[in-house]
Amino acid sequence: MKFVTLESLCSDIIDCPHSTPKWLDEGIPVIRNFNLINGHIDTSNLSYVDEATYLERIKRANPEEDDIIISREAPMGVVGMVPKGFKCCLGQRLVLLKVNRLKCSPQYLLYVLLSDVVQKQINRIDLTGSIVSNLNIPDMKKLLIPVVDGDINKIGEYLNSIDENISNNNKIAQQLEAMTKTIYDYWFLQFEFPNEEGKPYKSSGGKMVWNEELQRDIPEGWGSEKLKDVIVENPKSKIKVGDVKNIGEVPFFTSGAEILSTNDSIVSGLNCYLNTGGNADVKYYYGDASYSTDTWCITARDDMKYIFPFILDKIKPSMDKVFFQGTGLRHLQKNLLREYSLCIPDNDVLKKFEKIARDIFVQQHNLLAENRKLESLKEFLLPLLMNGQVTVGE
Repeated sequence: MKFVTLESLCSDIIDCPHSTPKWLDEGIPVIRNFNLINGHIDTSNLSYVDEATYLERIKRANPEEDDIIISREAPMGVVGMVPKGFKCCLGQRLVLLKVNRLKCSPQYLLYVLLSDVVQKQINRIDLTGSIVSNLNIPDMKKLLIPVVDGDINKIGEYLNSIDENISNNNKIAQQLEAMTKTIYDYWFLQFEFPNEEGKPYKSSGGKMVWNEELQRDIPEGWGSEKLKDVIVENPKSKIKVGDVKNIGEVPFFTSGAEILSTNDSIVSGLNCYLNTGGNADVKYYYGDASYSTDTWCITARDDMKYIFPFILDKIKPSMDKVFFQGTGLRHLQKNLLREYSLCIPDNDVLKKFEKIARDIFVQQHNLLAENRKLESLKEFLLPLLMNGQVTVGE
């Protein structure tokens, strides 16, 4: 194994524009530091700009398929690869790597940048003398990249095949979730659940009655209750985010966007994880899990358990406006949320939905469990491949 500089493997290394654009709710995606996760670009929480801003931000370089994006700070050294057909530009504190494909494949370089060999070099860099470390362009160019004997492109292809399996599992899990949400919307928001003849309730002439507490019509036989009468509160966690090493196969939920991992679980089954500070957010997960001191972990009584995550997800926008209060850092006012009135379907409809949702949650759990094993396999193989202890055959 020999080492070469990062600069020698790239046709160009381009710094991002040092300006903050005007953010939009829709438009052309801007990749920011928090979108770079484990070598991928997370598109679930994107920021956007208009066409004119996009054209201004790509004057130095246009991000293209298989280009690598790496962060200079906050934190340093996180990377992601631009997917096929993804039109985007870069936010601040990011650098675009144009890989010279005559020297190595983008996939190989991506995984090398994720390896301990390179990450340890990045972690040693703190040239600013300030609290925030900064990976400047000259030092980035000097990063030493291991090049092993044999076909290095096959190493990239092999690791990429693991990532493709992970990506496919994620897509299936997302499709299952979208399908469940669609059923929820039809049944519990539009009241088109199947009646005894299997026809949509409301459009088939199902009787609607006025509910005084909810101030709206709901199907006959349905009712209303306060959230405090439905929820089951799990024990408050004693684990701080900073104490989690992000190692293990148990998801660790926080009051931020990132989901870490640990070895020890606090709860199991279907639970919801709510931010208690900053902005409202609701995550839900089926299986063993843990959570931080600033996360409110709740579930619902048995008859409402499988509909409860979707109820919270639907009220999340109003939760942010109504139930988060305070000067400076806002906090979730739990007592206000506990008084929120819920529409309670009849037991027959709840049982039908539970059967569908439970099966889907189990399928999602199995897919995500397989992904954690694939991630562990990749992390185990990466250093062995980098130092030549393991080779990729034909």
